[in-house]
Amino acid sequence: MIRILLRHPGTRRPVTLTALAAVCVLAVALLPVAVLFGGIGTLRPRGRGRLARFSVFLAVYLAAEVTGLVKAAWLWTVSFRRTARDDCRARYEDAHYALLDHLLGRLWAAARRCFGLRIRPPDQPTELPAGPLLVFSRHAGPGDSFLLVYALLEAARRRPRIVLKHTLALDPLIDVVISRTPNCFVGATEDERARVPERIAELAGSLKPGDALLLFPEGGNFTRARRSRLLERIRRRGRWSLLPAARSLEHVLPARSAGVFAAIDAAPPGTTAVFVAHTGLDRLESVRDVWQANPLDGPLELAWWTVPIEQVPHDAEGREEWLTAHWARIDDWIDRRSQPASSSCS
Repeated sequence: MIRILLRHPGTRRPVTLTALAAVCVLAVALLPVAVLFGGIGTLRPRGRGRLARFSVFLAVYLAAEVTGLVKAAWLWTVSFRRTARDDCRARYEDAHYALLDHLLGRLWAAARRCFGLRIRPPDQPTELPAGPLLVFSRHAGPGDSFLLVYALLEAARRRPRIVLKHTLALDPLIDVVISRTPNCFVGATEDERARVPERIAELAGSLKPGDALLLFPEGGNFTRARRSRLLERIRRRGRWSLLPAARSLEHVLPARSAGVFAAIDAAPPGTTAVFVAHTGLDRLESVRDVWQANPLDGPLELAWWTVPIEQVPHDAEGREEWLTAHWARIDDWIDRRSQPASSSCS
């Protein structure tokens, strides 16, 4: 059923919009009760008010979803006759980026108040150059992709092009906004995944100075269980040459190079690769972890560094070593920040 919905937008959107309406009706009925009992729970010794916190955030999320869809419908209504022209199409896309920036800002403010979410950037952050960006980030923890998109929109003032899993199209607002801006969904089948590097190359080839292409080379959210399954799959397939490098990475999955180098090869001159490391949400690997960790005790830490794409090696072996070295640097950075927490708990 899910595959059918993902392949056919005409079928998917009525179903997901109906589901959203049902959730909103249910939320209106139950959220006041949840907030009341969650608030009473904070009066207990060591009470953290988790039920109230998650209830309020859910209310904000649903409100953002509904208002975003209404605004997107209005944008389509006033613009559908004019989007054939390039200048109008650009304004149409910019309007959706502005909408996304506004809605993510509301969710960011709600997450700060409800969960104590904070971001601590490096003491001496690397300045981002003016040209187009290829952003290669680790993927770990709930909501990290949304935070990175918001950072690109709000802090870096870039129009992000995102490579994301097709299952996220089951969210009606993501489905609508992604379809109206230059982005790429990654399908679940082998044939669909095989076409992704070509799609990435198309996105990278049309980058302009105010654009950024965001990729997660690991291909999925890092968890310890997923890392174990990956190592076992490498052993089972007898790919022993890959095992040492994969085993040496404790906090990230090995980067998949096809999409990375498709983007680098297609990007215009003057493009810069940006590697992003972060930690703080990566310990939240399950729903139980998310529930028990809130409100958060520490900040999300963030670091990045830049490499002009002209410095990327051209030979296949050199490229793989280049990517592996940068991915190992992310892993080392995370390891250095996890050690104090480990030692204090021992």
